[in-house]
Amino acid sequence: MSDYRLKIKIGDHEFEAEGAVEAVQTQFEMFKDLIAGLPNRKPETTAPEDQEINPQPTTPQSISKSNLDRIFRSERRIISLTISPSSDVDAVLLILYGQRHYRNNESPTGSEILDGLEQSGYREMRIGRILASLSSEGAVIITGRHRGKRYRLTNQGLIRTEGIVRDALAKLP
Repeated sequence: MSDYRLKIKIGDHEFEAEGAVEAVQTQFEMFKDLIAGLPNRKPETTAPEDQEINPQPTTPQSISKSNLDRIFRSERRIISLTISPSSDVDAVLLILYGQRHYRNNESPTGSEILDGLEQSGYREMRIGRILASLSSEGAVIITGRHRGKRYRLTNQGLIRTEGIVRDALAKLP
């Protein structure tokens, strides 16, 4: 029995398989049937005239560093807030965002988040419960177990947090 490898790209769809010839061919036939049933998508080169173009892209680069410096303070591993968000949940999201931006730390630990919240004036918070609810909403991904847990913003959480940042910046003098 010889191994067979097939890697192919059809439009936006990619297929890669390795194994017995018959198995790879069967999988490829199923892949072709699957993408044949999908509707054809044509890339839009221009926006329709009656539709507005979103002036604010939802990427981390869309908010300038000088504006972020008005909201966050960075001291070694601790990222703290210089503002008071409207809720504890918003504060946790902002600390996660600050860790991502200032320390390039995509997945901070609970103690890094808690230290930042304490430095920001929040005392004795049960952030595990807040992060669990954010995870069930789809805003945060929790990896690890027990004391080894790490927390990462999802794309949905990132967009939500950037909205909180923009609202906070609009309220600043």
